[in-house]
Amino acid sequence: MSVLLAVLLVVAVSVPESSAQAPAPVNLAFATLDTGSAWYVYGATIAELLRKTLPPGSNIDVKPRAGGVGNPRLVAKNETPLGLSFTVTNRWAYEGKEAYTEKLENLRALVGGFDTYYLVAMATKRLGITSVREIRDKKLPVRVYTQPVGSLGEFAGRQLLRATGLGYSEIKGFGGSTQHVGYNVIIDAFKDGRADILFAVVTPKHPSVSEIVSSVDVQFLGLDADTAKALLPLGYVAATMPPDTFKSQSKPVSTVGFPTVLITNRDLPEPIAYTVTKTVVENKDALVRGHAGLAEFEPRTAWQPDKVGIPLHPGAERAYREKGWMK
Repeated sequence: MSVLLAVLLVVAVSVPESSAQAPAPVNLAFATLDTGSAWYVYGATIAELLRKTLPPGSNIDVKPRAGGVGNPRLVAKNETPLGLSFTVTNRWAYEGKEAYTEKLENLRALVGGFDTYYLVAMATKRLGITSVREIRDKKLPVRVYTQPVGSLGEFAGRQLLRATGLGYSEIKGFGGSTQHVGYNVIIDAFKDGRADILFAVVTPKHPSVSEIVSSVDVQFLGLDADTAKALLPLGYVAATMPPDTFKSQSKPVSTVGFPTVLITNRDLPEPIAYTVTKTVVENKDALVRGHAGLAEFEPRTAWQPDKVGIPLHPGAERAYREKGWMK
């Protein structure tokens, strides 16, 4: 009788312990941007890697929303536990300024410094201007396009206009218009001659901008010193888009820039944050195959404050310390 009891006790204890050791699958929504964007490609590439390293049965649902401004809100509310953002919008969100009316202090960073994005103003050559200030000075009735409200491209475009003494109301007062839409609509508008200028944040080899410049004669408008000076206190950093970043762009473009960051919130379990971070930093080659804009990503420095803009998740910190990259 005592032997049977002992066997039953072993079975009763060992089965639950064994099953408890098997990590449960997770379902993680991942906020990026619309399907014509580099971010959507980034997200799809990262998701494919994570499906191989997260617990079996896990799913990563890449969402084509809501951009550099909107994604931190979604992540902070845990509507999407993962998201792509920028250092500059991370800081605004965490501190509750600029595009944010409240502090989103539960945001945490996983991986930063994926790339360099540039704030650009891209005008058709037929418009005949070399700077954004000419729109104001000449009261031009320009047809302005940006990505949807919620993207940094739209918000940064407004900030750029503000730095030159303009707003959407002034553009409309000159007889112009503003459209805030996805890249599929923007591309068609440029090809059909219905667009004059695009305000956007772009990475080298940006697929939609590359498609526009391959079929339309455009001019990238650099920022004059006064405009750049007005943008720097907002958290942007001075940057120069090198020549030949895009077709027919033979000269460097003086502007401002910032890198992409993979973010989460402090509610994401530490083991999951660790696995996500470890997977991304160990697979640079696969990331670059997914999108050439990730070529400058340096995993060893992806934890640094200037590359993320907000505190690291403890799981991410563990991954970097294990690598010996973070002391």
